[in-house]
Amino acid sequence: MRIFNKKAIISLSALMLVGCMTPQPQAQKSRFIVMKMPSIKYADQGFISTSSGMTKVEIYSSGTAVMRLEITSSSVCSGSFACMSKRAFNQKFLSASYPDDTIGRIFRGEQIFAGLGMRSKKGGFGQVVSKSGIYSINYSVLNDSIIFRDTINNILIKVRNN
Repeated sequence: MRIFNKKAIISLSALMLVGCMTPQPQAQKSRFIVMKMPSIKYADQGFISTSSGMTKVEIYSSGTAVMRLEITSSSVCSGSFACMSKRAFNQKFLSASYPDDTIGRIFRGEQIFAGLGMRSKKGGFGQVVSKSGIYSINYSVLNDSIIFRDTINNILIKVRNN
């Protein structure tokens, strides 16, 4: 009888501990998001969610999701196009000359191009990166707002607090 009680207590304790475990919560932030590229144009309220290995960007219009991007360590997926490698995404929507991880780093507010041209500012940082005739980028992450602008490739990505 005593052995049964010990086993029952251990089993119940294990079940309670496992039942209390929750998956790592996602950081989800409501934002005003602007994406202007030659083939994508959206500007409205949305959400950016991050979890280990994935960034999800959703833009809504009148309460309906009009654009979704899921950016993983190796691919970019959307409801409006099939999943593709980050390199293929850059070639189709940004610039083939960008590093593969550029889009994910922008939406996470991280430095791009391995920190090239970075200067620290109060409340964040800025980067100016250019390659004659290929790209001319002004990128800033200040006070939880993001602005990425490439004047040669006509790309603008803005993310700001509501």
